[in-house]
Amino acid sequence: LDSGGPSVYSQLLILKEYMARLAGDFDTKEETLYPADFFDLMGGVGFGALIAIMLGHLRMTADEAMEALHTLASTVFPESLQNVMGPEQRTSVLKEAIEHILVQKGELPDTKMYEENRPPVSILYAVTAVDITHPRAFRTYPSRGLSLNPSIVNAICATIAVPSHFSPAKIGPENRQQTFVGGPRGANNPTRLLLNEASNIFGNDKRVAQIVSIGSGLAN
Repeated sequence: LDSGGPSVYSQLLILKEYMARLAGDFDTKEETLYPADFFDLMGGVGFGALIAIMLGHLRMTADEAMEALHTLASTVFPESLQNVMGPEQRTSVLKEAIEHILVQKGELPDTKMYEENRPPVSILYAVTAVDITHPRAFRTYPSRGLSLNPSIVNAICATIAVPSHFSPAKIGPENRQQTFVGGPRGANNPTRLLLNEASNIFGNDKRVAQIVSIGSGLAN
């Protein structure tokens, strides 16, 4: 799921059409189908990462995710305060909005990205201030090697933290804390990263049945 600010709403419109067609194929109601049941892995950058969490980890329908994103965007980017709200205040509002989404779905506000007994579902990508070309992954499942395991809120803030709108996100123990400043440059579409991740999780001998890569669309 691509980055692109609140305009990623268009990705959910496309996904809704996709799910509506599946509902027709299965002769069932669209609201009974969850994208998480059709995809083994979902990944995203920026606001696309937020969608990956909502659809994957929180098991929202396309309609539920659209409503949640619309509410969050209206709160974080209010028209009346568009030129008044600074990065720190906007970041604080963003955190509260994400926490509200988690609580509504029965999760604690400080829920970690990875907790035991979860199937592979969601992965988010962000970059540190010292290396904006090398993506760091935050996963909802275990992986080999050292990896950070921030809260879902902090992980989303890390990949959304574009300096012009949000404060940098600090993640990790104080003595080796890392500062994140949004998604990886040149990887607004994380498809290649996801393909490598899928190989690591499921093995190179497994066949990829389907890749759905949804862009953020055009402004008009």
